[in-house]
Amino acid sequence: MFRPYKQIGQSWKSASFTEIATSLVLCLVLGTVAIVTAETPNFPERMSIVERPFSDDPDKFSFAIIGDKTGGGYDKWHVFDRAIDEINVLKPDFAIMVGDLIQGYTYDKAQVEAEWKEFWQHQSDLIIPFLPLPGNHDITNPMMYDYWQKHLGRSYSAFTYKDCLFLLLNTEEKHSQPEGSEGWAETWFGDAQVAYITDELAQHRNVRHTFVMLHKPAWLHEDSGWSQIEEALADRPYTVFAGHYHNLTLHTRNDRRYFVLGATGGGFTTREVREYGAFDHYSIVTVDGNEINVAIVEPGNIFPADLSTAEFKARLRELVTIQSHLKIERERSSSGGELEIALKNNLEKEVDVDLVFHASENWQTAPHQLAFTLKPGQDATGSVVFSASTEVLPLPIYDYSVLYGGEQLYRRTEMVYPIEPSKMEKITDWMLLGTFGLDVPEELVGSDIVPSNFIADPLPIYDKSANKTYQGKRGDTQWKVHHVDSGSVNLDAVFEKPEWASAYGVTHIKSPDARKVFAEIRWGSNLGRLFVNGVELSTAARPGEHLFYGRVYVELSLKAGWNTITVHSGDYTGGWSYQMAVDNTMDALQFSASPD
Repeated sequence: MFRPYKQIGQSWKSASFTEIATSLVLCLVLGTVAIVTAETPNFPERMSIVERPFSDDPDKFSFAIIGDKTGGGYDKWHVFDRAIDEINVLKPDFAIMVGDLIQGYTYDKAQVEAEWKEFWQHQSDLIIPFLPLPGNHDITNPMMYDYWQKHLGRSYSAFTYKDCLFLLLNTEEKHSQPEGSEGWAETWFGDAQVAYITDELAQHRNVRHTFVMLHKPAWLHEDSGWSQIEEALADRPYTVFAGHYHNLTLHTRNDRRYFVLGATGGGFTTREVREYGAFDHYSIVTVDGNEINVAIVEPGNIFPADLSTAEFKARLRELVTIQSHLKIERERSSSGGELEIALKNNLEKEVDVDLVFHASENWQTAPHQLAFTLKPGQDATGSVVFSASTEVLPLPIYDYSVLYGGEQLYRRTEMVYPIEPSKMEKITDWMLLGTFGLDVPEELVGSDIVPSNFIADPLPIYDKSANKTYQGKRGDTQWKVHHVDSGSVNLDAVFEKPEWASAYGVTHIKSPDARKVFAEIRWGSNLGRLFVNGVELSTAARPGEHLFYGRVYVELSLKAGWNTITVHSGDYTGGWSYQMAVDNTMDALQFSASPD
């Protein structure tokens, strides 16, 4: 859940906007009593740092600007809610909204009250001071003007904060008079508001910056009365922010920046090209000395610190449990088994799980596909039965995917194993021989074509007593003993990172009788071949059609006594390794790199 914050103290239901705004201004005034200087870090000698200036402004601050919510956007409260959540995470000093908080355009007071109630329900999660100014949807007529005055407070205002002046203007002030009365439509602001603005500017001539906030971009309309305000602003440093058009545009006038901000949940047609300005956003303004930095933020990519917790991932691991029971009947005409699925949704959103088996020439599955939808707190189970004739390789493969709250959480491809890989015995002892050159034309790199000499070179025979020497890529080479507890044979380390090379590994398996056993080989190389008693298992080759994420499962046909297992591996550049494991659950097999 992305709403970790709750409103502290009085809610909007019990406190008027006037009371809250008065408290904010009082705090701002009292905050100027103490004189604070900026602190420079005290670094130790030879501190690792890219030197750039630290802020020397003890009064550095930031504030958020929220765009229009209404004027369409009936089904977009989720955008506004997301913006509120993200602003809580960023936690600027306060937030200003540039109008159009409700849909309005009505004389029905009950409808107005219902719309304001809806707005405050969504706004109430904001944890910082909130300063709204009216838009044409908030004050459309004298009744709505009176409602604002009674329930929110002044329709225009000004305050100072950390030596900056904020002017919050009302472009709908004409509705303070009866519609059609004398002077009703002369300007958007009215004489009283213009006089108020002029007086505030006169009282605060030397502030470091002035921010002018209004709903409609009055400077784009000659009859708005903006020219009087712009004249009063004169040559002071100032920035203007408006909304209304639901489209982001930056204008430059008098060498000052005039922003028309886009919507934060209001209605418009989205355009993929962000430079066009048609996308939901809010703004974060940072005041650092005399620098004013404006960041345009599209909701969706600011997250709280507790977004991804260990507790969530622990519950996620409990979500899907899949157990396979596959029995290979070598003495019968068919093999079969069952896949059991258990689901437990201890998460906070609805979960969808789909499981689909790949088509197979050997295996039949019933059903072929399973689908589950689990609400929070729900459990579910299911099963798939599969069967095969005498030929069981390749093994069954299935995909399963998980949607969390309608969004892709993960998608995986798994194989049904006759034995769990963790229960197979890793071969840890080998005799290694290498390296040998590979004839790799440049056009073969990245293809599935195997170099000719990797296929044609004769298989070397390991003879413990012969101690034979071979002509390798770097001169003479002989068989060497290699032991690795993990089972992963790192040929890069053994042969000191050769490139465009091949090598051989030999081990031995002793069986009490003639039998077939499952084995897994993992290729960490470009090329690979596997031999049992000199006979190649073509299904184990890399590249090859039976590979499953770099590994392959095969059946080793063992004779009674010692059997020679030979690995031929080749690599071009980069990591080079292989690993082999065998089914020895009955503990009937013995392993040795060089048996007596």
